[in-house]
Amino acid sequence: MNRFGEQRHGTVWLGCVVLLWGLLIGLTLLLTGSQTSRADPSVIYVDADAIGAGTGESWADAYTDLQHALIVAGAGDEIWVAAGTYKPTVPRGGSGGRYRSFQMKNGVALYGGFEPSAGATGFEDRDWDVYVTILSGDVGAEGDISDNSYHVFYHPDGTDLDRTAILDGFMVTGGNANGDDRREQCGGGMYNSRSSPTVSNVVFVDNDGWFGGGMYNNGYGSATLTNVVFSGNRAVKSGGAMFNADMSHPTLTNVTFSGNQADYGAGMYNSGGSPTLTNVTFSGNQADDHGGGMSNVRSSSPVLTDVTFWDNQAESGGGMYNKYSSPTLTDVTFWDNQAESGGGMYNSSSSPTLTKTSFIGNQATSSGGGMHNSDSSPRLMGVTFWDNQNPWYGGGMANYEGSSPTVTKVYFISNR
Repeated sequence: MNRFGEQRHGTVWLGCVVLLWGLLIGLTLLLTGSQTSRADPSVIYVDADAIGAGTGESWADAYTDLQHALIVAGAGDEIWVAAGTYKPTVPRGGSGGRYRSFQMKNGVALYGGFEPSAGATGFEDRDWDVYVTILSGDVGAEGDISDNSYHVFYHPDGTDLDRTAILDGFMVTGGNANGDDRREQCGGGMYNSRSSPTVSNVVFVDNDGWFGGGMYNNGYGSATLTNVVFSGNRAVKSGGAMFNADMSHPTLTNVTFSGNQADYGAGMYNSGGSPTLTNVTFSGNQADDHGGGMSNVRSSSPVLTDVTFWDNQAESGGGMYNKYSSPTLTDVTFWDNQAESGGGMYNSSSSPTLTKTSFIGNQATSSGGGMHNSDSSPRLMGVTFWDNQNPWYGGGMANYEGSSPTVTKVYFISNR
């Protein structure tokens, strides 16, 4: 799998550079302690191509630096950001260029997807798919990942973000959490500790880390994600796209995890975290060890409704891996996932509950084409195993070492 030394996928938009004087303004404001805010809630305009007075009061006079807008914004303000590439300029959590990160604020909403030059100046004109607004951690030598920001967004203990902190309509890319300190190793795209921001219509792409390449949630945080994509993110260890730890409870609706990579939990890794997922898709994720789509360990209890695991790969649990965990699944489909054991799902000392769930066309090379159970007691109600295969043991389901599954109205059809 890819590691930090790899060359970034070349794309034209990742070559854009934030204007130098805009970077200096943001840093100067930090060093001088200037934290002025507007008297009344208002819209603050940001456009990297603006050439006006730079007051942030209109598109013509927009700030060119997003960091400047975040510094002056107060509760009730909205920051409207035009298409372009914006990079953090303020160090947080340490000194040096790699500590430069954006930081959201309670009561402040960031909206991307505007393009004044095309007439997309009003809120109803936004189109984040067409007018891509990029927040990039590529703060060092252009295209060299080794000197990128540890986090594009950094929300440590004390930030205490709630749902009034809004990020909507952006692409987050280029974070590289590969430092020596644990905080520097988590959440290349976004780091949340005891914070619960609202994230909508955002793409996390090509972020790296040791844990949670795209996003890291920790300490009772309950981030809310809607219409979000995690694509091509990587973790050296766990959670290629997302890592949820220590009683974090994010809520995900209409979210896609595709093409992410890690040793464990390429799409999502839950270690004591219990997210709620509705209408979520895991596709084409690849784990070197376990949990191609999702790994649940250390008493994690995620709740999944209307979720699809398709074409994910791992050594154990191509779709999902559970150890000492009890996820609840309703209307979930495992389709064409591959693993050595547990092509669809691998359970070790776990008791998942599955209702109206289907295992279709999954494959394993050792045991359990659809499901592998080791010292586990899954409860299955209205579950179908169809066309799963394994050359040795349990085309549909393999049970080992004291496993006691409970099956009610379960169908095994054409498994091999």
